Amino acid sequence: MKLGILGTGKIVQEFLPWLVEHTPFTVQAVCSTPRSAAKAAELCAQYQIPQHTTNYFELLQWVDVVYIAVPNLQHARYARVALEAGKHVIVEKPMAVTAAETEELAALAQRKRLFLFEAMTTQYQPNYAKLRELLPRVGTVRMVQCSFSQYSSRYDAFCAGQTPPVFDPLCAGGALMDLGVYNVSYIVGLFGEPNKAVYAANMERNIDTSGVLMMDYSGFKAVSLAAKDCAAPARCIIQGTKGYILQKSTPNYCGGVTFHPNEGKEEHYNLNGDRPRQAAEFEAFYRAMTAGDQELCARMLDTSIAAAPGCASPATDSNAFFSGTRPDNYALPRDLNIHLKPAQSGQVCAVSDKKGGTAAGGKLNYEEYQYQDFDS
Repeated sequence: MKLGILGTGKIVQEFLPWLVEHTPFTVQAVCSTPRSAAKAAELCAQYQIPQHTTNYFELLQWVDVVYIAVPNLQHARYARVALEAGKHVIVEKPMAVTAAETEELAALAQRKRLFLFEAMTTQYQPNYAKLRELLPRVGTVRMVQCSFSQYSSRYDAFCAGQTPPVFDPLCAGGALMDLGVYNVSYIVGLFGEPNKAVYAANMERNIDTSGVLMMDYSGFKAVSLAAKDCAAPARCIIQGTKGYILQKSTPNYCGGVTFHPNEGKEEHYNLNGDRPRQAAEFEAFYRAMTAGDQELCARMLDTSIAAAPGCASPATDSNAFFSGTRPDNYALPRDLNIHLKPAQSGQVCAVSDKKGGTAAGGKLNYEEYQYQDFDS
């Protein structure tokens, strides 16, 4: 299956060496902004990727599967376009900026019998499967903690007055959307959707630079700490009446697992192997697509929906960005909208309009489709 990559940012550059060498997919093409065309050409030359373009529709014509690795706000939009064009989609976390958008994408993929996966590395790690196996041995779960704090390489620029996408509310940035989603997926993947969730954030210039998400389950509490303005050791702890499970790693890596029973010797496991954190998920995506495993896809989409932004109610009005609907001032900036030009004859592709619907009865002719300023 031919894979196309949308984006040339850090996540792509981190994973590309393994992806082209070991993935079962054939990496066919990279699509970049015009601003980053030289970077796309460089990556393609370095890793022997046959094609690169700044035209998204052209990318869609070349491939079977699209991997979307652009800033958060654009995930749903480009996923929707690819699904309408009949392509399978792998989209970086979060799949969308609200639970409603995530549900819409899932429904579209299921209607078209296409595969849609959120690239949430946690869910596919062998160590995460081991957690599930060990969970009954902790007894009745009473407390769950996940902490992911990482001083952002862009925070100093943000403090100096710049607004990089990861700290831009108009790009769906912030600590919860960038790091906290890993904690939430970790917890929801094990325990399901909470009865209630409240997010209390440290806000700077209308963006959460760090915060605590409190999740209420029947019989126990879960807490997610995420920060981009300070650093601390990563921890994931599941505490029960018969013992606890500890991981000294961020949830996206889901590192070595230690089970500490109240009685008896502690046990240590590390099943992930020495591979990039994205390896297991891309292998799972390929197996599902080639085997037609819609059951796995549906199950993972259920987790993505349950963990999607919008499940948390704001603790204060200043945190309204994290409620289930967008606030009035949360509009697409002009230079982040989809740009279309008149069509060449015979070229047809579905595309969403500025309100998230579809134009021209679900079909739009096109000549050129470019995305602007989306490299993360």
